[in-house]
Amino acid sequence: MFNVTDALTARGHEVIPLSVRYTRNRSTPYARYFVSPLAGEDQVFFRERRLTPRTLWRTLMRLFYALDVEKAVTRIGVDTRPQIAYVLQYLRILSPSLLVGLKKAGLPIVVRLSEFAMLCPQGHCLRDELPCELCVRGNLWPSIRYRCVQGSFAASLLNALATWYHRARGFFDLIDVFVTTTEFMYRMMASAGFPERRLRWIPTSVDGTAFQPSRGFAKDGYIVYAGRLEVIKGLHVLVGALALLHRKRPDLSLHLKVAGWGSESYTTRIKQDVLRAGLQDVVQFVGELGVNELSSLLNKAQLSVVPSLWYENLPNAVLESLACGTPVLASRLGSLVECVKDDETGYLFRPGDADSLAERIEHCLDHPQKVAAMSQKARRVAEDVYSPERHLGALEELFVELVG
Repeated sequence: MFNVTDALTARGHEVIPLSVRYTRNRSTPYARYFVSPLAGEDQVFFRERRLTPRTLWRTLMRLFYALDVEKAVTRIGVDTRPQIAYVLQYLRILSPSLLVGLKKAGLPIVVRLSEFAMLCPQGHCLRDELPCELCVRGNLWPSIRYRCVQGSFAASLLNALATWYHRARGFFDLIDVFVTTTEFMYRMMASAGFPERRLRWIPTSVDGTAFQPSRGFAKDGYIVYAGRLEVIKGLHVLVGALALLHRKRPDLSLHLKVAGWGSESYTTRIKQDVLRAGLQDVVQFVGELGVNELSSLLNKAQLSVVPSLWYENLPNAVLESLACGTPVLASRLGSLVECVKDDETGYLFRPGDADSLAERIEHCLDHPQKVAAMSQKARRVAEDVYSPERHLGALEELFVELVG
């Protein structure tokens, strides 16, 4: 969001934000229009929210329809007179009442999809750590049966009831165009019945200045995982692969650096896996990093690993690794198949399979010249395919088309 906001502003556009009030927000004169959070203003993520009767009631309203959001959107529309709305997140946090307010202001609406929430109540098309498409065609009963939303029957039922209500009211028909970041998501939306005239495929960009290769593409003796520490991201598969490699080749000088944050329970699980495998001297947790630190971590890594179990969208971890000239090992599923060109900018392996990943890591370590060639190709792909200029040009073309 901030990358797009800053880039559009630099190109002469005026961007008017509307969000939820949080203490960690950027300072903006438009904050007076922001709507109240579901819980406290310091509780951004679900795991941080304290469950009180007020929080539960507000969560329920935002799930179905929130009048305060509609009023806020209408008010900011009347006061600022924007020409178009670009929506990044609204389901469950702001509710489709946002769309109603935008249409009352007479605005074309573009919604960028960052997950599969339009097709899957759980948002990730994942069940029991395996891809699941039972609800993609519109039947939500499986999500209730399998308690897909937060593992709760009540939450799954409420989510389904809210979605049925939104469909019945035609709220999703208010969206003029859905932007998908990958061709895979484009096909998923089309197969679910969304007409292609309402779909536009615009890949996300990466800042090739902030993320760039080290001098001479120099590498150190480690691989890196950068991302959330959640089950769907599959870090446990990578730890399992390292355990296999170190049993097979105990003299192997290879370390893993883990950058990111996530759920406390999954982080504990990963650290226990590391201890059980005797990898405490091999795996280093470096925490959440700033842009400069992350770029330095990525550009010195021999490999970046994305062992996701879900289809993914277009992960920053992939784009930033490519920009840093670091080949990517990724699960062979979903959008990752198009993000990582097998044998060109990295390698694909069987999802959830530690043996397959271990084989790929070992192959790369035994063929450093091949990895060096992939590093060069990775940077070129980042510059050509995922450049900010290409992304912003496509966005502007779409905006002008709709405003016209």
